[in-house]
Amino acid sequence: MSETKYIAAMADKIAKNLFSVFKWEIKVVEDHSWECVNPDEHGGKNDHPSDCVFCYRDPYDNEMKYINTDLKSYSKKSINKEQVNKAIHSLSYATNCAFYNDNWKILFKPEGVYSIIGMLFVYNHCGEYNGDFDDIVNEIGSEDNHLDSDKMLYVFSPYKIKELNSIANDIKVSIGNEELPPNSKFSFFHPNEILIKNHFDHDYSEPATINVLSSPWIIIKHADCPREKAGYLIYYTKDGTEQDEFDYFIDALSYYQIINNTNNVRIKLTKKSRYASHNLMNSIVKYYKSLGRTETESQALASYMVKGTIDLVTPQFSSLELGVLP
Repeated sequence: MSETKYIAAMADKIAKNLFSVFKWEIKVVEDHSWECVNPDEHGGKNDHPSDCVFCYRDPYDNEMKYINTDLKSYSKKSINKEQVNKAIHSLSYATNCAFYNDNWKILFKPEGVYSIIGMLFVYNHCGEYNGDFDDIVNEIGSEDNHLDSDKMLYVFSPYKIKELNSIANDIKVSIGNEELPPNSKFSFFHPNEILIKNHFDHDYSEPATINVLSSPWIIIKHADCPREKAGYLIYYTKDGTEQDEFDYFIDALSYYQIINNTNNVRIKLTKKSRYASHNLMNSIVKYYKSLGRTETESQALASYMVKGTIDLVTPQFSSLELGVLP
């Protein structure tokens, strides 16, 4: 079996274990390389790779978003500026080329009005990486990032992958514990701004966009289930070390009418922090007291809403099983 076959197996496993929970679909083809239509402008490359392509319909503009993905499986010592820059160099050219490329369209068969987003998925297969990945990304220069101004490219670090995997696992556990309804009865919340129509606001088909997965909080809106009435389950992904950040968070939930006198709201933290739960509860109490609630009522509401920190679940992909080389 060729290496691209093993990468396809890895992509399929990631899709089932991770992105499918966030209501993404996957398009996988046997031949992941497609001929470049403009080698002179794309670094002299004759073809571009697509390890896999995820897709979802965007709730704001109703476009199909195709996530042209480069899957990297690195050991601890291989996660460095040189490797990441090399991947960005290749993926940025591929993301520019894909939208105009008939060869890409033949392989992945995009539907209707669509746009293409690049995603670099940096998985640490040994689970030992503890470096500052932000420093690597912040040092990416124009000599490696060739992305056109109208295109987008996201980099998912080993830490982000572990975090999203932990959230996906918690969602599955919550469904199993009947604290969330089945997949068909929950969706991911996107604020319905005045100037932007949210096309899926009336149902539960709404996916978590790549913007949401990269944001400070991920909000699920759900129907009734045996152990919870309809409402919201929120994953807060920042450190939570400062109360000011939670004051802003609670104000945002109020602005979007998620917190009111009738909604069932639960909040879970994704990062272990000594003071995060305490800071969050203080912000909730302060908010409800500002609405005229008593101290006792506000404390009771905060105690119900704050559900603590979720379990950290590290994804594991065996090189023997999947053939992804170190």
